[in-house]
Amino acid sequence: MASFAFISFVGLRKSSPEKHHHHSLTTLPKCIAPSQAHYRRLNVVAAKTSPKITGRNLRVAVVGGGPAGGAAAETLAKGGIETFLIERKLDNAKPCGGAIPLCMVGEFELPLDIIDRRVTKMKMISPSNIAVDIGQTLKPHEYIGMVRREVLDAYLRDRAATSGATIINGLFVKMDKPQEKNAPYVLHYNAYNGKTGSTGERMSIEVDAIIGADGANSRVAKSIEAGDYEYGIAFQERVKIPDDKMQYYENVAELYVGNDVSPDFYGWVFPKCDHVAVGTGTVTHKPDIKKFQLATRLRTHDKILGGKIIRVEAHPIPEHPPSKESGGEGSPGRRCGGVCDEMLR
Repeated sequence: MASFAFISFVGLRKSSPEKHHHHSLTTLPKCIAPSQAHYRRLNVVAAKTSPKITGRNLRVAVVGGGPAGGAAAETLAKGGIETFLIERKLDNAKPCGGAIPLCMVGEFELPLDIIDRRVTKMKMISPSNIAVDIGQTLKPHEYIGMVRREVLDAYLRDRAATSGATIINGLFVKMDKPQEKNAPYVLHYNAYNGKTGSTGERMSIEVDAIIGADGANSRVAKSIEAGDYEYGIAFQERVKIPDDKMQYYENVAELYVGNDVSPDFYGWVFPKCDHVAVGTGTVTHKPDIKKFQLATRLRTHDKILGGKIIRVEAHPIPEHPPSKESGGEGSPGRRCGGVCDEMLR
């Protein structure tokens, strides 16, 4: 049986208090940088006792190149595992507000220049447009980091490649499960190599395990019959606004509530590097998402007046695990859309 050897964890738990005096990254004093905080590291190594991997390293395919997929691929590659990271659109950016907690900077060892804005003021706007400050619990040295997903995702994928992972620009199509105990899984995908048009070139690889991090409409989940689950729709527009209006959003994020912007989510305006992201979402009223987006723009009208839409993004977001298990063969992720099909027998 092939196996992973999980030696320790990073980003999930901090080092034991008897060995280190440490602070939560959300309460770090100014004199302690995130890189100085002590976290347990996750090391993954390939066992060498399985007939499946005799004469070679364990081979794993990670489907989906977002933060989960990029981080998984980097960890596997660092452990000496032959790793393939498959992402269908390398310039893709989900309509995510891009807000990350301060602790993520240290846990993922992110460079500070990847953060576009440091939000220290948050306002919630009521249906009658009354603003309430909700960021008053932040301490003077604390902030919420704002990133662009196309920048964050690309950085994590590049770091995985530097660690030895092979990045494949392709679309996962299906997998063939092994018919014998020690046979590999065969993963089929369309490779977008620029030579075969928009459909790509059909290719396949043999692997010992597949990690599905391919979002709400996960093809890996469907391949292992992980079941159905609810998902929401997020819609976002990047708006380049005049410099004088951008000054207001330098360190301010806004949340808009009310049935006009969404009956079950909220609308938002989040600052990016040189523009703002205006968006909303819904689970219960998906066909009305554009109507909710229009209402969000109307609510923010005076603050973004004179702005130009430079990018439009829409994407499904998983909300709950699948409603049924798949016989123990797959483990669906909660809210992140990740599905791991562990094929190590």
